[in-house]
Amino acid sequence: MNYEILGQRLRVARERAGMTQTEAAQFIDVTSAALNQYESGKRRVDALSLERLARLYGVPLRFLFGEETVKSDWEEALRLCSKTISASGKAGIGRLIEKVYALEELYKQTDTPFPELPHPPFASLTDSLLKEDGTAVLAAQRARSHYNLGIAPLGDLKSFLQAQGLLVFAIPFGKEENAISGLFFLHPQLGQIIAINQDNADTCRSFILAQGLAYSLYLHDRSATVYRQGDKNYSQIFAERFACYFMIPSEALQERLHALKVKVVSHPIEVVHLSRYFGVSYETMLYRLEQENKITGSQVNLKNVQAAVLARHLGYSPSHYELQQRFPSIEERLPRIFIELAYRAVEEDKLSLRRVAEMLGISDIELEERLYFEDTEDDESEEEGSLVEEEQKLNFITSHL
Repeated sequence: MNYEILGQRLRVARERAGMTQTEAAQFIDVTSAALNQYESGKRRVDALSLERLARLYGVPLRFLFGEETVKSDWEEALRLCSKTISASGKAGIGRLIEKVYALEELYKQTDTPFPELPHPPFASLTDSLLKEDGTAVLAAQRARSHYNLGIAPLGDLKSFLQAQGLLVFAIPFGKEENAISGLFFLHPQLGQIIAINQDNADTCRSFILAQGLAYSLYLHDRSATVYRQGDKNYSQIFAERFACYFMIPSEALQERLHALKVKVVSHPIEVVHLSRYFGVSYETMLYRLEQENKITGSQVNLKNVQAAVLARHLGYSPSHYELQQRFPSIEERLPRIFIELAYRAVEEDKLSLRRVAEMLGISDIELEERLYFEDTEDDESEEEGSLVEEEQKLNFITSHL
């Protein structure tokens, strides 16, 4: 093997991902000097490091061995977004690109037609409209009306979005203070894609998904958009305000306060009850109450609160994040269609079990258990149900003899 040529390909892949040598080295647990030697061809790259670098940069292994791959427009748009984010965010975008290409492959290998792309129900908003304070409120009301949602809380926003044809991924974009919370982009065959930060707390995810919906409905003319909490650009301010009013309509908030027998909030317990009811974080709920002037007295007592601890004392179940579950399930990380096509690819012998497990990000053993043991358990349950039914029939006949 010509390690000099391999090193050149490694450098191209790293630069394509928008990462420095120092950033890339820390993700594969080597020094930047060692990575520099890999790229100059002065040091042999072991197979594990090569695989980890390919995954980090979001390129197939064959690219590193000289095969040219055409960069799609959507990938180019995502790569451009990565120039202004942290190393963790860049690594996350590389992982997302890998997953999207895997989903493309699953569609093709299983001979599944790509979905028809729906026409956006609303025109994309201009910058001048985004600047207006009332635009986001009106947009949220129109969205709820379009989907016939009324004012009820959305218990499972991810499932709702997938039912509308959006693909939702959860990707680790980092835990830094300035880490991106999510991104939105349009794929020419798969349609609109939202990726949220897997490292965010569960209570933040619905709010981040709602921001993604704002981009999907009203900012869909943009090829790719990265959003972070606290960004001051007009589109992000619009998306955050839209999410607030979409998740917590004014009328619904008023009704819930009436049900709690309070006109204005004065105690953290009330904020916790409201946040859990609407499925948002404590901070988001507090912000929404401020918007509606529903807070009385000093806000200091409301802000210096350990909301998760208080929620547990009130009887609410802790989230996966609060339990420090380090690796969410594939159902939490991947779109439903991704998992369905992955299972089908193995069952129809289109792809090897090992390849599909790699796509899903799980072990071969876990995939085997999911495919075969779950089916066995279902068969056993059906068999037990039939036996119970037969026994009930026999008892009925015996009792009437």
